[in-house]
Amino acid sequence: MMLKLFSMIMAILFPSVTSANNSFPDSVVDTSPSLQKCHETAISVMAFIDVADAAIYRPDCSKLPEIRGEKQLSFLYHRSIKSSDFIEASETLLKRNLTAAEYRNIETELQQFNAAYEDVNAGDSYDIRQTQDGLYLFKNGRQLSHSPS
Repeated sequence: MMLKLFSMIMAILFPSVTSANNSFPDSVVDTSPSLQKCHETAISVMAFIDVADAAIYRPDCSKLPEIRGEKQLSFLYHRSIKSSDFIEASETLLKRNLTAAEYRNIETELQQFNAAYEDVNAGDSYDIRQTQDGLYLFKNGRQLSHSPS
């Protein structure tokens, strides 16, 4: 069910294309299979507050992503954000996109996963990586959390 969160985040963040500053590597090679950057975009609030850049990585950008397939969503932040803001945003996003029963089914696991979020400063990065072994959260390349489902 946590994988559903990842898929929803991707769909919401990447429906429209805005060019970012090309600040991400072309591939993630410490995964198996290696992941290629498929798209990069700038994230703004109220159309003028530059918050972050985001990139999506998949094994093959020419194919539609599989729900359970390997992928990574990467963020590079341009301003400070509190960990509580990440937690609130993920919970709000899921509550809007899941039934109440679906949300209750993942709530405990989501809280455990989200508890690992840390405050970010300008220049910090977060990666959310989906693999065969579950969902991982990395900050500046350091693993903070893992959910097996």
